[in-house]
Amino acid sequence: MSNSHARRALFALSLTLAFAGAARAQSTQEMTGFARLAERLGPGNYPTGLGVILGQVEAPADGEYAPDAGHPELGAKAIAYRSGFSGGASWHATAVAQYGFGAQTSIAPGISTIQAFEANHWIGSGFLNGPGSLPPSIAGVRIFNHSWIGSAGAANNMLLRKLDAAIEAQGLLMCAGVNNGNGPLDVALLSHSFHAIAVGRSDGSHRAGATALDIDGPGRMKPELVAPANATSFATPLVSGAAALLIETASREPRLAGNPHAAQPEVVKAVLMAGALHRAGWSNGPVLSGSLRGATATPLDPIFGADQLDVDTSHWILAAGEQPAAPSAALAPACAPAGWSLIDIGSGQSLWLRFQVEARKPFVSIVAAWDRSVAPGYASWALADLDLELWSVDAQGAPAALLGAPRGSFFQAGNVLSDSAVDNVEHLYVYGLEPGEYLLELRRAQDGLTPVRAAIAWHFASPQPQAYGASQPTSLGTRPALRSSGMASQFGDDFELALDAGVPHASCWVLQGSGRANLPFGGASLLVAPPIQRLPAGQLDASGSMRLQISITPEMVGTTRHYQCLFLDPRHPGRGGFGLSNALEVAFGR
Repeated sequence: MSNSHARRALFALSLTLAFAGAARAQSTQEMTGFARLAERLGPGNYPTGLGVILGQVEAPADGEYAPDAGHPELGAKAIAYRSGFSGGASWHATAVAQYGFGAQTSIAPGISTIQAFEANHWIGSGFLNGPGSLPPSIAGVRIFNHSWIGSAGAANNMLLRKLDAAIEAQGLLMCAGVNNGNGPLDVALLSHSFHAIAVGRSDGSHRAGATALDIDGPGRMKPELVAPANATSFATPLVSGAAALLIETASREPRLAGNPHAAQPEVVKAVLMAGALHRAGWSNGPVLSGSLRGATATPLDPIFGADQLDVDTSHWILAAGEQPAAPSAALAPACAPAGWSLIDIGSGQSLWLRFQVEARKPFVSIVAAWDRSVAPGYASWALADLDLELWSVDAQGAPAALLGAPRGSFFQAGNVLSDSAVDNVEHLYVYGLEPGEYLLELRRAQDGLTPVRAAIAWHFASPQPQAYGASQPTSLGTRPALRSSGMASQFGDDFELALDAGVPHASCWVLQGSGRANLPFGGASLLVAPPIQRLPAGQLDASGSMRLQISITPEMVGTTRHYQCLFLDPRHPGRGGFGLSNALEVAFGR
């Protein structure tokens, strides 16, 4: 492929640029789950992408390809100009950089080393080494961000095979945007890759659907994820940034220390997809009634893929650690409510995991992801056909089919079988899973191919704490608010109650009750029902705030408890010298 041919084929994903101010950056951090992650782990303890090297690949804009190193958000970054330095900067690359690793706009401000490539050079001698048999170069990065689209005509398949082979051989993460607009997918590079994560927009204004008929593996569903930005150019680096947070987590989280599997691309891809926020209207098209109720052959939503990036939930899944699968249902180990497994699965084999569900789960999200095999020389490829199915357990301890179960008997809605014949991901998303014991099977058809490595990631979600009742204004005119952070799970041990807008430096007690109430209490309302336990006293800080970690004991699992804060407020007339917050209802899980 000539360089001039490539240059005519490549395009920046966005031709308009909306620079993000501080309010937009905060909104992005909230919508991607980064703000929740930072609050849950606390200052200095949450990942920022520190130590992760990112490759930024850009189509030329006004003759330039690299971000502006002098931009206020990028001033502390070390940018290597891998395709030569012309002395100028690309407006498009600068905006992508802000979303990917900018100090204020991004969710990965700790990324400080960036390898910048012009896309034509990257496809050629910069990395892929064109469509010939010469293997790709050693990347020198962990993540590549591609906020460009293009086509190389007849060379598309060869380039994508080389790309997928490099991802598997070098352990790379590739995030590639689909085109903006509406309608079917329109260009192959690089969204049609099997191994890359194709990214769209949370508002759905992007090309989506089945990969093209003239590309290896036609009919696969893209994109895999969406992110909240006004162009796919800027949504893509948000996913790249989230991947950087997970790669950093893999190197510093105690449960993951020394486990090289945690940063493998299949694991990170599965974890990001399993942790995605499935918004109202999301569907992967399950059968709604009859003997096949709960089955789907289309693992993803046709527009939104696995839906919107949620890095807090994905971090929770990854940090839960790797958990082994077994070759038979009888030997399947009991797993935590969140986690992942990286497994080798051979032709005709099944691998099993076991889950104990202590209370009804609002949703369960499970993703399996695996790679195609590309032959040496890139002349051919093969893809194993894997299916994912959730089973109940009968009285004899054997798997019992959930497929076709009446609504409400085991699950309210969603799919318990994902069996695409073309995709290299499978996805179960189950609403209202009832208490009981369950088995998860990843099975492979008889195909005569060599074993493949697959990642499974899961999240059996506990209900979100529910705020109820109203607080009364304090003597300072503030209205105290009780909320929570972290997961109400014994496994995670990071659940906290947080009171804001109380009386500075006042003594405070958390009241724990057995149910909801609305009882008159000194001019306010007691919102938790007797018997009431008063937890140890604390003191509000200078802003009238306090945080209290709740240690979740085994006897609390499967129970629901109610909390309200009582604090001293001696200057408030007619209130008996105290104030009361709103209340929280918390269902505790494993």
